Amino acid sequence: MTAVDTAVRVLLWSTANDSGAAGRPAPPEGELTDPQELAAPPQDLAAAVVRLAAESAARLRLDALAARERRPVGAGALLLAAAVGGRAQARLAAETVRAVPAARSLWDVLAYHAVVAPALAHIGDPALAGRLRAASPLTALLDRPDPVGETNAELLLEDVLLTHPQGRRLITTVYCEAPASPAQALWRGRLLDQLRMSERELVIDVYEAALLRHAAAHQSLIRRARAGLTVPPDLAVARPVAHWWAALARLERSHRRLLRARSGIGTGYLPGVRLYKQVERLEASGGSPA
Repeated sequence: MTAVDTAVRVLLWSTANDSGAAGRPAPPEGELTDPQELAAPPQDLAAAVVRLAAESAARLRLDALAARERRPVGAGALLLAAAVGGRAQARLAAETVRAVPAARSLWDVLAYHAVVAPALAHIGDPALAGRLRAASPLTALLDRPDPVGETNAELLLEDVLLTHPQGRRLITTVYCEAPASPAQALWRGRLLDQLRMSERELVIDVYEAALLRHAAAHQSLIRRARAGLTVPPDLAVARPVAHWWAALARLERSHRRLLRARSGIGTGYLPGVRLYKQVERLEASGGSPA
């Protein structure tokens, strides 16, 4: 079995699985021999990558945005697929990811995400998972990046997604969910706070959608975070949840009327804002509740 064979099997798996599917099987595994053949794939394999990118656009409801893209899909998704399938061969898989070119088009971005996002849960090597996430800017943006991938994720957000209603809708839909991990909470909270001045309405949209669609999940995270703020307080547990609410807490200080004008916000945001303020005070006092 060659790297091309492995990539084909993982591409087929990616077509049948998306990052939101529950109980999905692990991606198939294979060898990484003759990886140079991935640089010039046969026409049918290149066409499969094009289909995967189109399906990813449709699934994420970015089809109208992607339709503006005139640059073609490259072979990078095949290298990522091979690396996913060859994950048991850590050194070779890492070398394969390093050979992935930066996404040159939105079609590349979509194809990379379609391969990487559903595979991450099955990558046992944190270093390989970080490399895969860094190679896929949309995955990094929607999940959370390793430091090396932060810039590309932010550029994708600012230069592409925020320029189109579909991209803005995707950010609202994904970012309003209760964070799945502390790292994700910190990343999303940081981005929301960065956007607070330039994209105030979008940020409020995210929090309003959170309270309308995922209130119970967010309140559960808040309760767990507050439970850790006893004596001595466990700021490591509370900080990520609190910082997800940072942008709203600051908007509550500066633009309270805007928040009150949103029918979906009401007073449901107050526990999150109170948590943020409590953590802010504890951080300012060096972790002491006094």
